[in-house]
Amino acid sequence: LYNAGAALFRAQGNSKISMMSSLVMNVVNIGGNAILIYGFGMGVMGAATASLVSRMIACFTVMFLLQKPDCALRIDHLTDLKPDLDLIRRILKVGIPAALQMAVTAFSNVFVQSYINSFGEDCMGGWTAYVKIDQFLFLPMQSISLAVTTFVGQNLGINQVARAKKGIRAGMLMAVACTALLMVPVLIFAPQLVEFFNKKREIVDYGSMLLRLISPFYVFCCINQIFAGALRGAGNSRTPMFIMIGSFVVFRQIYLFIMANYISNTIKPIALSYPAGWLLCSLITALYFKFAKWEKHRVVDIE
Repeated sequence: LYNAGAALFRAQGNSKISMMSSLVMNVVNIGGNAILIYGFGMGVMGAATASLVSRMIACFTVMFLLQKPDCALRIDHLTDLKPDLDLIRRILKVGIPAALQMAVTAFSNVFVQSYINSFGEDCMGGWTAYVKIDQFLFLPMQSISLAVTTFVGQNLGINQVARAKKGIRAGMLMAVACTALLMVPVLIFAPQLVEFFNKKREIVDYGSMLLRLISPFYVFCCINQIFAGALRGAGNSRTPMFIMIGSFVVFRQIYLFIMANYISNTIKPIALSYPAGWLLCSLITALYFKFAKWEKHRVVDIE
């Protein structure tokens, strides 16, 4: 309910509601963890309870605001919500490929982890710290990609192709700028960032090395994220799904197998499997975006 409600606000061009509710959710979650885990000694049960309560608060907040009179996409009564089979079919046509791509990619990371685990506990600890910071670095480009999806869908829906393309260019510039801006302090303060998670010297060394090795490639990742968002906005979710699964899953596993067994089974070339997949995905996505008539793939034909 929370994600559906936040999506309705984003569709109106109002990202502030979803941003504020997400901020409240995270503040409540962090505060609840501190109180329930350390204050009341509830352990894992405290963490689970804090997560549940924070999500419930965010959900109720969004659903309450959707019922305000000045809301453009207002829900007067929750009991009025009824399924529309034709709309459900259209939503699934766009949503299932995107969800499948994310699920398969996430599952494939388990195999990457298995290679990392072979280098010992210190490397595993450094990799864990890197992954946590990686999620923070990815957030701006993924958020802008969502905005591009909405913007492209709205403009293609009223036959404003030129404006949709202009929005894609603006989204690309913003994603690259935000990512580059965040990358600078990460490169400079990598050891200090890793120490937030573990102060053991060997783990800090591994984590700092991984951050400084991989972080510069995030700029290239903006290409596949923004173009994939634009394609989904045009109603074409299958193409980015195939490209991303091929790059992040199939190619990455082939790369890891060849590297580990025939070239160099050391941490740096293994870790570079991530940038290698991003670069391949960005290249294929950019070529498709340039030469294919992506703007013709619309969920709703213009009458």
